[in-house]
Amino acid sequence: MTDTDFGAVTENAAGALPAATDLSRVHAEIARLDAEILDAVNRRLALAQFAARTRVESGAPMVALGGETDVIRRYQDELGPRGSLLALELLRLARPPFSSTYRTR
Repeated sequence: MTDTDFGAVTENAAGALPAATDLSRVHAEIARLDAEILDAVNRRLALAQFAARTRVESGAPMVALGGETDVIRRYQDELGPRGSLLALELLRLARPPFSSTYRTR
């Protein structure tokens, strides 16, 4: 395993598991990627919420179902069947809580 190759973490070219020092580098890289993912998710949520507010203010439905279907399909195509679960969760996170979506009598 090289310093930049984290694609095959389970075994190196010789078939041995990474050494403990390699694992600490792998864990550090995972933590760095997690921070990037969280930052990207927060940016995505802000943009999706802005788009939903803009749609509602213009009289359109808050949710663009065709667009959401495209997102789910894109995640599933890239990540397989479980990708759709990730897409659905991202879409859910961007929506306001149910109680603030609809007025009650």
